[in-house]
Amino acid sequence: KEYMIENHVAPYEEETHQGLIRHALIRKGFKTGELMVCVIINGKKLPRSEKLVEKLCRFDGMTSISYSINTDKTNVILGKELVNLYGPGYITDYIGDVKYRISPLSFYQVNPVQTEKLYGKAMELAGLTGKETVLDAYCGIGTIGLIASKHAGKVIGVELNQDAVRDAVQNAKKNGITRTEIAEIITHIGFY
Repeated sequence: KEYMIENHVAPYEEETHQGLIRHALIRKGFKTGELMVCVIINGKKLPRSEKLVEKLCRFDGMTSISYSINTDKTNVILGKELVNLYGPGYITDYIGDVKYRISPLSFYQVNPVQTEKLYGKAMELAGLTGKETVLDAYCGIGTIGLIASKHAGKVIGVELNQDAVRDAVQNAKKNGITRTEIAEIITHIGFY
């Protein structure tokens, strides 16, 4: 808010499609303490972005600052284009003992503490023996599939979001999980 006031940056008005700042996506790695801020803008450039970075870097744990361009007349929050301003462009967090890379345009559960309990229960109820092939449809960054890979013979993750696919592949590698395949859905059903 300080940045917006000091730099005369207007908030977005959905009715008139005027103003720049549509939303602010804030994520926190509950176990790592890493913070991410992604500002969604109705424009192509965030003016004086270095001033925003300066203000946000005052917070302990600030790891990634970016903006997402969404100039469409829609109530969809995130745009398809992302501009990284500070840090590696992602944060990391854990669900159980599996470490995840989380990019701004990738889906991540909002409550990883509860997610860990839910996934644990799902693994218990699935009764995997280590011989099964598990299909993780809409796998996102691979959260449930990578946890399932410890109990299954193989996991195949399928995802439409390219950013999430990149994160899922990196997450499998970072965790040394080789019994996974992550596929992106291309147009209809084609895989690569």
